[in-house]
Amino acid sequence: MKLSFLFTRNTRTEKHVPRFPGALPNSPGIGAPVNPVLASGVDASGQAGPVFAQGAQGAFGLQAVDLVLTSAQLLALLGTPITVVPAPAAGFRIVLMGVKIILFGGSVAYTDAGGAVQFAVGTAVYPLASNAVFLVTVSPNRAVLHTTPVGAASTGANPPTDDGAALTIGKITNNLAAGNGTAKVTVYYVIEPTT
Repeated sequence: MKLSFLFTRNTRTEKHVPRFPGALPNSPGIGAPVNPVLASGVDASGQAGPVFAQGAQGAFGLQAVDLVLTSAQLLALLGTPITVVPAPAAGFRIVLMGVKIILFGGSVAYTDAGGAVQFAVGTAVYPLASNAVFLVTVSPNRAVLHTTPVGAASTGANPPTDDGAALTIGKITNNLAAGNGTAKVTVYYVIEPTT
């Protein structure tokens, strides 16, 4: 059975667009959703889950978020990580699928004293292989990085350290220095149960 008729055209971020009016953003698009999750984070059957998921399973489809990091934020990534995706409910984790970073050079180029820029969910860390995207020369130059992160494991605990944790961008050691450009960061992720 061909399932393509169930969805209208996918958006740029692969979120399926439901065909019926009043549908939840990530519902399968077939009639009324089963056990929609209420704003409280609990669905109609009493199961907890993120407000954008259905029942007790992960969110439907690939999710994406865009944010722009200012020069001040880029210069302070070591001590002040930025939340990219807020924490889901307990029992769920964010799984990073891909990252796109576009750096727009300012009037002064960034320098790097070492230490990877990293994405983290709890203690599960996804470091960039290189910080070169941030070291672009001055305006009007820009650099683009597309990467698929290498898998990261959380620290064993009950629950695991990535359970119900936000996705952040920060730096492992040593802040970037001197620059004044901006970076547009697009993160692709899914929400999965940890049980």
